[in-house]
Amino acid sequence: MNLLIKKRQLILAILVIALGAAVFVNWYYSGENSNVKNPSETTDGEYVQNLGEAKYVNASGEAVNYFDEVKLNRQKTRDEALDKLNKSLKNAKSGSKEAGEITASIDKLSTTIKLESDIEALIGAKLSSECVVVLNEGSAQVVVAKGALSGDSALQIMDIITSNTSLDSSQIAITESK
Repeated sequence: MNLLIKKRQLILAILVIALGAAVFVNWYYSGENSNVKNPSETTDGEYVQNLGEAKYVNASGEAVNYFDEVKLNRQKTRDEALDKLNKSLKNAKSGSKEAGEITASIDKLSTTIKLESDIEALIGAKLSSECVVVLNEGSAQVVVAKGALSGDSALQIMDIITSNTSLDSSQIAITESK
C-alpha cells in the first residue's frame, strides 16, 4: 500500500511539473508582439494589424477597391434579381407558360454569370491583372487595371471574348480604369 501511494505521488508530481512547463512555454512564446500596435499608439501613417484581415500584395489600393466594389455591386444586383425570379417561380403554376419563361430567365442569368466569370479568369491569366467583364444583350464591356492595356492585350481580350461568345469585335468595348 505504501508503495502504491508513492507511485501515485510521483506520477502526480511529474504531471504538475509538465503542466508548469507547458504554461511557461506558452507564456514565453505568446508574449506581447512588438509589431502589433494598439490604435491609440499609432500615428496616421502607421498600419494597425487586425487578425484575419486580408492584405493585397503588388496592387494599388485604388484599383483593387474599384474592381472589388464593382464585382460586389454586380453580385448584389444579381442576387436580388435571382430572388425575385425565384419568388415569381414559386407563385407561378407548375407547367404554365409563365413558369417556363421564368425558368428560362434564370437559366440565361446563370449562364451569363458563369460566362462573365470564365472570361474574367481567362483575361486575368493572360494579362496578370484585375478586370471586370459585363455582358449585355449584344455587347460586352471590359474594364482592366490601369497600365494593363496595350495593343496586344486588347487583341487578346477581343480573342477571348469572341471565342467564348457569339459577339464580334465591333460589339466589344475595352477600357482602362482610372
